[in-house]
Amino acid sequence: MAESGGYGFVWVGYAGGRDSARIRLVACAGGSGSAVAATLRGPDESGERKRVWQRVRETCAPVVLPHPSTHGDSQASWSEAAPDLRLGYRSAIILPLSAEGVYFGYLSVLSDRSDAFDGFESALLAELAQDLAFGIRTLRERAATVRAIQRLREETEREVQSRLAMTLHDGIGQTLQALNMDLKQIRANAEDIQPIIKGQLDRLVAESDEALRDLRAVNSELHPSFLDWLPLPDAVRHHCSESAERTDTAIHFHADGTDCVLDQQTRVQCFLAFREALSNALRHAHASRIEVHLRVRPRDRFTLAVVDNGVGIKSLGTGARGSGLGLSIIRDRAAALRGRADVRSRIGRGTLVRICFPVSDGRCQCP
Repeated sequence: MAESGGYGFVWVGYAGGRDSARIRLVACAGGSGSAVAATLRGPDESGERKRVWQRVRETCAPVVLPHPSTHGDSQASWSEAAPDLRLGYRSAIILPLSAEGVYFGYLSVLSDRSDAFDGFESALLAELAQDLAFGIRTLRERAATVRAIQRLREETEREVQSRLAMTLHDGIGQTLQALNMDLKQIRANAEDIQPIIKGQLDRLVAESDEALRDLRAVNSELHPSFLDWLPLPDAVRHHCSESAERTDTAIHFHADGTDCVLDQQTRVQCFLAFREALSNALRHAHASRIEVHLRVRPRDRFTLAVVDNGVGIKSLGTGARGSGLGLSIIRDRAAALRGRADVRSRIGRGTLVRICFPVSDGRCQCP
């Protein structure tokens, strides 16, 4: 519009609140963009701006603001109602953005001509504003649908994993446990057992022990039940301590703002992403020190970072150091939280894996 329509400046803003005289500038084209943004964020000392925008909102009709030299309006009232006109433009039209009676913002068009917005032009721009509002609403509904589908997929996946974990525990797990106990009982009760048979029993006991450990690990991966009652920071801290003791690696955990409570689905996804990142570092980095940082900024974002001083990743795209599957899993889990996973690495200088996602959508309860 600004380039082909002959207008000086065009901007779109979303309303901050029902009685707010300020709006959030979301898109603009033409000159003086930063200056317009500054005036829109500025104070509304006379209240004229609020009254004009309120009129647009309540009537759902465009308001044309010509230059005061052509209509005799007071300069103070006019400049407060349309502060962007003080930048050299001579007229403006403010159009409501609404869909199905729900108002949510403005489209404002500025011109250096005082007679730019006659009846025909205003009607044309009003139709354009309706089309824009419909497009914005459609995009919002599409985004909401995608989020709903993602939540349903996550809930279904969690349900299936929980049922599978229960089936493995109650079925194969109980059978393996009974077999393991029987083998140990046979070995303990055998007095004059031949060495070769004793060796075979020892191997069977060891293999059944290993199978039980593997099954418990799979169950924990499918459904980390401790997250049903354990806060995420405590779960991360415990896993760091356990991993440090098992691998003889220095793992240091740092937490900030962890009084906030995440919902269960978020805790599970985040913990599994963290566990994969730490596992990658322990298995592939050859690191002597690993730092784990957890930070929650209320009503803003959650950040979890795993930093090692290891060998680094030669290529993030060829499967080196688990970058094919391991990092893909981490990115998928971050995406499921509507966040992202960033990986930075330098050869011989270590690797940083950082998971960030927003907590301003009700997933985080802070005191």
